[in-house]
Amino acid sequence: MNKTTAYFPAMIACAVFLTGCFFRPSPPTSEEQAEKVGQFIAEGGYSPAHSYAIYSIRETWRHAGQAVEISMLAPTAPGVYPLIVYLPGLGEHADGGRLWRETWAKAGYAVFSVQPLEIGEALKELGPMQGMGDDAGLPGPPEDEQGPPGDNKSMPSKALRNSELHYLGHEHFSQESLNKRINHLLWAHAQLKLRSTSGKGLFAAADLSRLIIAGYDLGAQTAAAMIGEKSGADLSQAQDFKPLAAILFSPSVDMALGQVATRYKNISIPLLVVTGSEDDDPYGISSPYVRTAIWEYAPLGNKYLLLLNKGNHQLLAGSNLEHRQEPGSPQESSGKIGPGDAMPRFGGSFQGGPSGGPPPGGMMGRPPHGGRQDSEQDFKHIAAVFSVSGAFLDSIGKSDGLAQSWISGKANQWLKKSSNLKMK
Repeated sequence: MNKTTAYFPAMIACAVFLTGCFFRPSPPTSEEQAEKVGQFIAEGGYSPAHSYAIYSIRETWRHAGQAVEISMLAPTAPGVYPLIVYLPGLGEHADGGRLWRETWAKAGYAVFSVQPLEIGEALKELGPMQGMGDDAGLPGPPEDEQGPPGDNKSMPSKALRNSELHYLGHEHFSQESLNKRINHLLWAHAQLKLRSTSGKGLFAAADLSRLIIAGYDLGAQTAAAMIGEKSGADLSQAQDFKPLAAILFSPSVDMALGQVATRYKNISIPLLVVTGSEDDDPYGISSPYVRTAIWEYAPLGNKYLLLLNKGNHQLLAGSNLEHRQEPGSPQESSGKIGPGDAMPRFGGSFQGGPSGGPPPGGMMGRPPHGGRQDSEQDFKHIAAVFSVSGAFLDSIGKSDGLAQSWISGKANQWLKKSSNLKMK
């Protein structure tokens, strides 16, 4: 073979390689994402008996000289619905956890989200890192993949960014910050009660006697303290805040505080903990290996642990990741959302029902704090959270025997290898 003959195969191989590098498949559309989630649920997952059109509002209240953001979602159909108080994570506004909250509201729950503005904007001042353009919050590339010396060196390095995140994380996960958040939460709950009992607007849909608390990340720390974790939190004003159950997404377990074996012994209410085998937070406080401690050491009785195989921290936020929305966006403002808008209503599963449309934007955007992105696995993880949390809520908030039967006997048959549900 002469040199000319050998040259062309090499050129073709190079072209194929470059094509693979620069022409990667487009990410799935929101319709395709919703279809895959729905297909997996239809194979044996849990779906609520009814799907409701929902209405949403967002407001900013003032307490102790600080702004407190609130979001309320509830069915448009007249009536009162079990109340879920949702607490977003660090750096999220009151519209955090949209995937979870809208799904629950469409299933027949009033969902009240509370977030102090200073917590929502806590990461706002962190600028983009070297080589990462405007993707604020993303970890930088490896040293051998960083840009040429002419890159903007005024941007922080990955090491500096991690240091900043660690500092902010430990500041906001501190005892002092926890007490402030609890104070804001109890005040907001009291304000909700006043508005609910007076029949004011959407707040009248909340049945405060059927209260369930849920939280992610920093919000999960607050929720855990409210249900009995020995955290040293001041709960002297919490007499009227009595949750029937709790859902904790990516709960924080700080091993440095010690007494892990006894810290959770007072958590007597039903509990669902949701975490993943790659659930590393960007603050260096908890690791995937310790997040299950709250389930392991809580007393027996209606305690569930949903462990997502290779599930990461950002996925558990339940955000609308591909198209990030600003506060007051059309997706969640004062407006009506139909059964097929924003979040799908999946049929053909455990309890059946008509299918709905896709969620807004996409569920599988690039994680702000990095992490592996596996579309097939992520679809199944999102479906797992929809089904397991829905069955858990219906079994507690609506005393639904079919939901209890599914979560206690049929869930793991459906989850297969993508996730594992433990109970005790």
